[in-house]
Amino acid sequence: MKNKNSYFNILTLVVSIVFALVVCEVALVMTNWSPQRSTSDYMQFGYSTGVPVWDEDGLLEEGQRVKVKLFQQDEELFWKTIPDTEFTNTQGFRGEQDVKLANRNGAIRILILGDSCSFLGRKLYVDFLYDQLTKDYPETPFEIINASVPGYTSFQGRKVLESLMRYKPHYACIYFGWNDHWILPSGYADQFHYDLLHSYKLVQLARIMWARVTDARDYRVPLDAYQANLAAMVKELKDNNVVPVLIAAPSGYGGKGMPQWAFQFYQQYYRMTAEEIKKIPATHKAYADVVAQVSQDSKAVFVDAQEHFNRTSPSMKPFFRSDLIHLTEQGHEALADEIYNQVNVYNSSNSITWGALRQTSSN
Repeated sequence: MKNKNSYFNILTLVVSIVFALVVCEVALVMTNWSPQRSTSDYMQFGYSTGVPVWDEDGLLEEGQRVKVKLFQQDEELFWKTIPDTEFTNTQGFRGEQDVKLANRNGAIRILILGDSCSFLGRKLYVDFLYDQLTKDYPETPFEIINASVPGYTSFQGRKVLESLMRYKPHYACIYFGWNDHWILPSGYADQFHYDLLHSYKLVQLARIMWARVTDARDYRVPLDAYQANLAAMVKELKDNNVVPVLIAAPSGYGGKGMPQWAFQFYQQYYRMTAEEIKKIPATHKAYADVVAQVSQDSKAVFVDAQEHFNRTSPSMKPFFRSDLIHLTEQGHEALADEIYNQVNVYNSSNSITWGALRQTSSN
């Protein structure tokens, strides 16, 4: 009888706990609680809205903001571009030219996947690359698919890449890095945010509370995860017979350290400490070194834009906007030149011809 009472008490306790958890979950659902509402820092990306809805970086020209709604929320990617705007085509890609799934004219397709460094500017490296290819190979049709999205990290790039394989590109330029090593105001990594969105609300609340107690603070994509993401994207591309082209994001900071304005900016919008801001050049170099390592390990095409810029000019000023991150038109042109050179070297070393690639498109 005593054992029966013990079992009954344990069962009652378990049922009570489960019931309490269910009630809490229902209450959170009924009140429409979400991580976004619990903190204004949620996936803020330096913006007060929680998602970078509007262009705030000067999409065409530095300092000239364009009031166009460009982004919408997405459960898998946090945000994505809105199709068919002034700056995106019907597929949501940067540019006006639509890209059909079927490659009917057997064009050489080049996919561009990156962040705002591949999105901001009146004439991008994407455009310069296209101009150079069509000039030197007038008999060969080329199509550029610029699937870059401002604010994206390699975490988001890895997630979206699989869906882009349906366009059957021949080459894919991967250009991430800056956003990967930013620290959000919340201090949470992209993976943490993703797990929050894809768990029960009670679990979300518990995870946020625990993160606050432990003072969790990490890069959006830590260095080891960045390397894993790049390696996974290269594998995805090679499995689909796509030539991976990895671009190490160049920096205009040089060896002089961070300028004074940067301390105020990153403290205000990202809540980074002075020590974290001081480390940005060294941190960025570590991420660029990973790009070089993954390229070497996977035998991918490696574009060392920093080294190319250094060879081209004694000063980095002509290549960068005032933030020393995004490229000027001259910077875009220089980057396009180096991509063009490295792709040609790769093609020559591997006996790849445009004609042979076009034949694979028509099969």
